[in-house]
Amino acid sequence: MAAEQRFFAAIAPYYDAWMGWRERLAEEIPFLEDRLRGYPGASVLDASCGTGHRVRALADRGYDAVGADGEAVLVEQAKELHAGVTVHHLPLAELTRIVKPGSVHLVVCGGNGAVIGRSQAELEQGLSRMFDALAPGGQLVLEMDNLAKVVRRKLRFLPLRQGTAPDGVEELLLLGQYEWSGTGISYYLTVLKRRPEEPWEMTVHTAEVLSLEHSDLVPMLREIGFGDIRLYGDYAGGEFMPLESDRLIVTARRPE
Repeated sequence: MAAEQRFFAAIAPYYDAWMGWRERLAEEIPFLEDRLRGYPGASVLDASCGTGHRVRALADRGYDAVGADGEAVLVEQAKELHAGVTVHHLPLAELTRIVKPGSVHLVVCGGNGAVIGRSQAELEQGLSRMFDALAPGGQLVLEMDNLAKVVRRKLRFLPLRQGTAPDGVEELLLLGQYEWSGTGISYYLTVLKRRPEEPWEMTVHTAEVLSLEHSDLVPMLREIGFGDIRLYGDYAGGEFMPLESDRLIVTARRPE
């Protein structure tokens, strides 16, 4: 956990550019709203809210949205960016401290929040708290990179991202890279930054990633009690193909 905190503290100035929130939310929000159809003003818990943009987008659409994240630096940024939005510094294992058990219509855990810097025991405990938070019939949406492709196809480089630092001046290029060692996965984020008329500066940041494939996750969810588990390869509802899809999106339901 300490290593995970160091990773996010180091990349905090670049986090929003790394996440690509505008493009991400354009894909995510319609998918999430499909799961909330028939529940106007529904309760939503973002279990890995980062800098809070997803919580803000859902709250602006009339949902009772609350966010939590284990990284204090990201939660502080969320509070600065989004006045009036409710976000908490809280690990996955303590989610039911901020929502009444059995009260939430939708729990979201996106952006690799389930696997970066986590042990399997920590994830299992977090998923159990997500299950506890959900109302009967409520749904979980979990999204991560397709790590089966990393392990089996030796996927290494992710698409290059461009952006600007929070000051709006510093130009950013961000390149994510996975390395499979045979026993575990490391993630490297190379950050290139420069101010106008100045040379590029480069830093590299690393985090360990839980080696979790869909074939590991589905039985874990079933053991916890989830049902109606479905796998998608994108937010358009495309078929998940273990050796081809870049993403893994999982929906699961707490039984009625």
